[in-house]
Amino acid sequence: MIRFVLALCALLSAPALAAEIPEDTVYLDLDDGRVVIQMRPDLAPKHVARVKQLIRAGYYDGLVFHRVIDRFAAQTGDIKGDGSGAGTGRTINAEFSRTPQVRGTVSMARTSKRNSADTEFFIVLDDNPDTRASLDGKYTVWGQVVSGMEFVDRIPKGDKTKDGRGIAAPARIVKMQIAADADAPKQDSAAILARADVPAAARDFSAAEFKCAGLVNGQGVTTPSALAHVWVHGYLAGRYKASNALNFSPAGEIAPALDRACAAYPMAFLLIVASQELGKEPRDLPPNPPALPLQATTCKQFADARKASNKDPSELMGLWTFGYIQGYKNVSQPEMEIPYDARARLLDAMAGACAKFPDRSLVDLVSAVAAKVRIK
Repeated sequence: MIRFVLALCALLSAPALAAEIPEDTVYLDLDDGRVVIQMRPDLAPKHVARVKQLIRAGYYDGLVFHRVIDRFAAQTGDIKGDGSGAGTGRTINAEFSRTPQVRGTVSMARTSKRNSADTEFFIVLDDNPDTRASLDGKYTVWGQVVSGMEFVDRIPKGDKTKDGRGIAAPARIVKMQIAADADAPKQDSAAILARADVPAAARDFSAAEFKCAGLVNGQGVTTPSALAHVWVHGYLAGRYKASNALNFSPAGEIAPALDRACAAYPMAFLLIVASQELGKEPRDLPPNPPALPLQATTCKQFADARKASNKDPSELMGLWTFGYIQGYKNVSQPEMEIPYDARARLLDAMAGACAKFPDRSLVDLVSAVAAKVRIK
């Protein structure tokens, strides 16, 4: 009877295979084969949106399943791969539901704190009462494996005495992608940046979370790959300005150089590649990054955009400006990561300064702000 009830719950809770939607379907490629996950935005819309963002940033590519307990769950998403809980530091409030944690259920991992989910997730390996007793209603369900569980079953198990850790040769995620992106036609950065969803994506973009694999594997397909070019342009402009080597030229190179660097180091994060590779030798930058008329932007335009009821037009300028300040500060504090939650305060300070000097160019004033700001 118990097996019948569990099987029935699994049937009712799992999305129908025929109802797969490419935008809500994940391809998780392991060395042994492809696992297909149907996302559940109906249960956890915020978690689904965040996982999509991380997938499109290439965050999960190359990560290992660091904690695997036989007949329980396989867990991944720790950037260090050792189960230390290293993620992005940007947690998501829980979206618990009554959905049963059965074989193939995909849920976010967390600490003992309710709202501490970040990047780690686990796939339930088996149907059993003990699993459900420890997981149901306590972890956010965001997906269900609809094919490829046989490949999940092959993931090497950990030491039971070490809570599933201590795996000698852990399985890794070869690539993780949204199905809608897998066969999407190539587009150039300017075309992507003209899309309606770009302002919101720019507001949430973080170079410290964007792995170069997201650029190499998704170039011209996903919004973050285009936003990476905007941020890097700003970062290098700030870095070169702090070194008295900033030069804009119509023949300036940024996109090809970034593409080459990311192809060489796909598992590195954008901040490190921009600093250690592109920042080695100053190079001429194009006057404008894609879709952003930088040279023609005045402080008044920036301040007015920030004050407008619709702030979307200011988001690309804000992303470039944040990158500029990051690059400027990294000259004196190499590879220092400006906390993501400091971004709003820095842009507010920039807008305040622009309100006092409306006729100055955005490029000129951001240099003055970057020189004065102190990051602790």
